[in-house]
Amino acid sequence: MSSSSPADVRELFLQTARVVQEAICDDAVGRAWDRPSVLDEQTVGGVAGHLARGGVWVVEDYLDAELPDAPRLKSAAAYFARSADFLKADDHRQIRRRGAEVAAEGQLALCSKLGDRLEALAARLPTEPADRYVGVAAGVAVMLLDPYLETRIVEQVVHLDDLARSVDRAPWPVPVAAQNLVIHIGVDVGALRTGATAMLRTLYRSRLDPTLPVL
Repeated sequence: MSSSSPADVRELFLQTARVVQEAICDDAVGRAWDRPSVLDEQTVGGVAGHLARGGVWVVEDYLDAELPDAPRLKSAAAYFARSADFLKADDHRQIRRRGAEVAAEGQLALCSKLGDRLEALAARLPTEPADRYVGVAAGVAVMLLDPYLETRIVEQVVHLDDLARSVDRAPWPVPVAAQNLVIHIGVDVGALRTGATAMLRTLYRSRLDPTLPVL
């Protein structure tokens, strides 16, 4: 449920991507590059690789690709709800593999590549029309560019936290607007997948999670 304009979403994506760049280039991340992360079967470098690729430069890859004949998704929440329902164990293994392949280049090479890709996106995104569609998730779906950028902001914020926990430090500060967007999308995903009643009970009545309910 984002009320942001396309310009706002694109600038927010770029702002949070710059935090991603800062985090991946952090000395603490470099020292822990080959150590296990807080995520199963992923090193710290693997999380960094996934964050750089999936959180930032995949956008340019999809902008350059031909638009596939595929179902159209209307929102970031719909994207994540579909992913949660359709991704299998092998899909997740492939995601981890791609992150590891990016990480194999090493921190310095990844920082340089990420900087170049981010600079190209910063020049390109303002020129893309509001009705620009892209094929996403390896071409199995189509979305307007701006809701897709919202999904990348979710990837950025969530995996920045994973990276911070993996090197035992406080999270890198991200824009408040990015945090709010990610929370709203998460609630929308929960409502799509479980229904409004289950989501309301989770937020306000469930005692299964010590961080919830919110009141």
